[in-house]
Amino acid sequence: MRTTTTLVLILASTAAAATLAGAQPLPPVPVPNQNPITEEKRVLGKILFWEQGLSSDSSVACGSCHQPGVGGADGRVGIHPGSDLAFGTEDDILGSPGVVRADANGTPIPDPIFGNDVQVSTRTAPNVFGALWSPLLFWDGRATGEFRDPLTDAVVIPVGGALESQSLGPILNDIEMAYEARTWTDVTSKLETLSPLVQATDIPADMLDALATSPSYPELFAAAFGDPEITPTRIAFSIATYERTLVPDQTPWDEFIAGNQQALTPRQANGAQFVQGGPCGVCHGGPMFTNNTFRNIGLRPPAEDTGRQAITGVPA
Repeated sequence: MRTTTTLVLILASTAAAATLAGAQPLPPVPVPNQNPITEEKRVLGKILFWEQGLSSDSSVACGSCHQPGVGGADGRVGIHPGSDLAFGTEDDILGSPGVVRADANGTPIPDPIFGNDVQVSTRTAPNVFGALWSPLLFWDGRATGEFRDPLTDAVVIPVGGALESQSLGPILNDIEMAYEARTWTDVTSKLETLSPLVQATDIPADMLDALATSPSYPELFAAAFGDPEITPTRIAFSIATYERTLVPDQTPWDEFIAGNQQALTPRQANGAQFVQGGPCGVCHGGPMFTNNTFRNIGLRPPAEDTGRQAITGVPA
């Protein structure tokens, strides 16, 4: 029986390889003309991505919620009580932990739900790897390709700036990273005097090299933009540039479609054939396994989280 099973799997793997021979690799990285990739901007964005000091209380970085070790998502477990505000009921939500609630002066305020503990969001942080191809970001798509300067509301990137739009949202969010009523002046003033990555350990070589020549944030911004001014748009440009280098193209799947039939096990290859060739592939086909649309898949009552409807006004 074991020999027969193995033979069936090998035959299935061979058939899967033939079926998937036309699978396409990841497309080129889309880069808006207004924010070209440079090494100085990339490494500044990487430093900012891992900078806990970007949060009001210096406890949370972008990388706190988007962890490479768990695929760029959030490996931490936080519980939000859901719409009934009662812990331990069926509508409880696994969300992303943020900051302890505090007023504009940083004085802790007991939260009606979480008390003096860290607040938890109503959605968990999504995967950051591959986000560079998404035309809309956040689970509800509220970060669009049109990026506007948060200080002037002027359109800076008309198309293709979803990463820039998304990158600034958590920084002023008083659950995720901010004290209440935090402003961009608060953020930029803090960075002007903050020692970069002072809380970090095991800093990678590219970041250490940048800090050796530019040991302050004004110097890092000068290296990336030509002068030391720190603005929210420049913060967004830097983080988005770094995120455009997070290309997930070294997986067993990438090796498999490049011609290495041993990169996937027979079961994996057969599963890929099933997904790509069946109904699943309608939504989860192509090199990114998504068609970038929003769907109510019926797992929970819509009233618990209206999702995309809250942004568009169109019922699910």
